[in-house]
Amino acid sequence: MRLAALLGPDLKVLENDPEVLREVFEDFHPEDVAELLDDLDDVAVGRLLAALPSEVGADLLERLSSDRQVDILENLETKDAVDLLAEMDPDDRVDFFTELEADEQKALLDELARTEPETATETQELLGWDPESAGGLMTPEYAALPPEMKAWEAIEALREMARKGEAETIYQVYVVGYGEKLLGVVSLRDLILTDQSHTLADIMTEKVVTVAPTDDQEEVARLAARYDLNVVPVVDEQHVLLGVVTIDDVVDVVIEEATEDAQLQGGVVPLEDGYFETGLLEFVWKRGAWLIVLFLGQLLTATVMERNQAVLQGTLELALFIPLIISSGGNAGSQSSTLIIRAMAVGDARPRDWFKVLGRELVIGLALGIVLGGMGFGRAYLAGETVDPAALGVAVGGSIVMIVTLSTIIGSLLPMLIERIGLDPAVSSTPFIASVVDVLGLLVYFSVATLAIEVLF
Repeated sequence: MRLAALLGPDLKVLENDPEVLREVFEDFHPEDVAELLDDLDDVAVGRLLAALPSEVGADLLERLSSDRQVDILENLETKDAVDLLAEMDPDDRVDFFTELEADEQKALLDELARTEPETATETQELLGWDPESAGGLMTPEYAALPPEMKAWEAIEALREMARKGEAETIYQVYVVGYGEKLLGVVSLRDLILTDQSHTLADIMTEKVVTVAPTDDQEEVARLAARYDLNVVPVVDEQHVLLGVVTIDDVVDVVIEEATEDAQLQGGVVPLEDGYFETGLLEFVWKRGAWLIVLFLGQLLTATVMERNQAVLQGTLELALFIPLIISSGGNAGSQSSTLIIRAMAVGDARPRDWFKVLGRELVIGLALGIVLGGMGFGRAYLAGETVDPAALGVAVGGSIVMIVTLSTIIGSLLPMLIERIGLDPAVSSTPFIASVVDVLGLLVYFSVATLAIEVLF
């Protein structure tokens, strides 16, 4: 049973008693409480958050979508909204501000600067980075200590940071010095197990995997997965530690990128919001844009068939196998495209590997084409009535061998070409590959058919 069904009717009564309300919420996980808030209207959620202590309200607010945060805070008094924003984690606060219009953003930042100048400055600095870069994901709240500090002193310092909420995570301690430059990292486990008289310089790992603030969020997620990192430090050109990207943000990036790629591969311009949050008009243009492009591409198939009417009229059996030809090519091309796009996403293949990919796909495509072509030859041979069965079989079987081979090569190399020119390879989607291969398939089919029927037989 959803939490909203259990507590919803009693919340209005508890609004006037913040302590009781806080005790009620303490019995549930914050994510469950956020689920409850999602079922209430913006005004009701605003009243509840304002009634709770700021740190509790901010923790709940962070678990809602950025769009919902904007709607809720717009229904609060400016002072209450600023109090909640000041208690939010820096990266979550920045996500909220990026959803605002420029004038709203400035007004709220000015109000925040009057009450929490350090928080406002920190927010403005983070807003300077691209939201989809490491700088846009990072938080400046991390555990950083000097190299000469002893292990026991570091543990005490971490306890103090945890009590004050100064670090988003204390499981990795970054050793900084010489102007806040990143010197190394010490895990909390190593810190506890080591001789407590050792300094951080004695036990730190100097080889630290880092990212630049301008690196794309997808690169951050890739490095986190490759090196099994819970936290990824962000450094500038002088190797000064600017912030860290935590695992919760990495997971969000993975989900976001996977969703975007899935939508692109389905022939849809990526959606900014969820399915039900996206307006009907936005759906129409984001789906319609690709459909129009694909439709125009498919018009070429009509042109090809129009120019080969004489061949079709002379050998009616050829028309029976047109769906078979274009579907075989489309399926083969889509398989290759999907495999290569995924291989590129996880780092198994790169654009510079195009020659190796070409060799593999040529062999694979030819093998698949021979198998399918043999089956097509047998079926076409049985259908020959107004034309020599062998000629029809050669036309269909030979076309399938060629189109499956070509489609496999095109489907594998097109994503690599697209990434080479700086676009997302996922745009070489299944519908796009199918449209290209449809036209190519008909050209090949009619060319082979003309050669087989009019020349060879």
